[in-house]
Amino acid sequence: MPNYIQSSNKLKHDSLVAWRPGRIWLPAMGFTGVSVGAINEGGAGNFAYGAKWEGSHTGAPLSQEISTFGVNGILQDTAADEVNTYMPVPYDLDLSKRIYCRVHWSSGSVTTADTIDYKVWYKSIVFNTTAIAAIGNTGGTALDKLVAQDTVPTTTAYTWNVTAEGFIDAGKFADNVEGLLWSVELDAFAAGLTEDKFLLGLEVRYSPRRLFGPTGMAQEAKSPIYIAGKAYSN
Repeated sequence: MPNYIQSSNKLKHDSLVAWRPGRIWLPAMGFTGVSVGAINEGGAGNFAYGAKWEGSHTGAPLSQEISTFGVNGILQDTAADEVNTYMPVPYDLDLSKRIYCRVHWSSGSVTTADTIDYKVWYKSIVFNTTAIAAIGNTGGTALDKLVAQDTVPTTTAYTWNVTAEGFIDAGKFADNVEGLLWSVELDAFAAGLTEDKFLLGLEVRYSPRRLFGPTGMAQEAKSPIYIAGKAYSN
């Protein structure tokens, strides 16, 4: 009997199982977005609707409707606009493998020569121990592989665009890390990209560890090129 099977015919560990990856979606509207400024301060007339909503991030990114579509994103129109959020680590995330992420975004641009650059930072959290802190340009850790510059992919405005993946190297976290803070910055963009630029969200891809046992997968999870496809990128 192979040594990875118990006498009860149950797997002891998943080192010989080729799992597909897990995926976490952090929508733009989950990034802590806006707060209310002083309303009618000093007895002046009422402000126009939305006039005193203020960003709680670096720069002045705000939740705003994308075109006239009835859905919102975070408008990041100025270089160095930065937004932050946090998430608990899923129970099946294998900390001994790389953690990948990519930025989802959209723009009114129809010029395929337009480029855009995003930066992503993180901070690991031990519950009941680590303080929530500002990250990004003021702290946190950069990805070990940075998110590469992206380009407007089509002459159709407001497509749902995704960057290439960056990643955090394997083994960067202690076993007691159960939370992550994330920061996404619109770092730069082409001079011609004058149209609005929306953050849609951050996607995190990871290798799962789904069986009880002393070891997890021997290899990283295979990443499908399309979520329902049979072809894989690694």
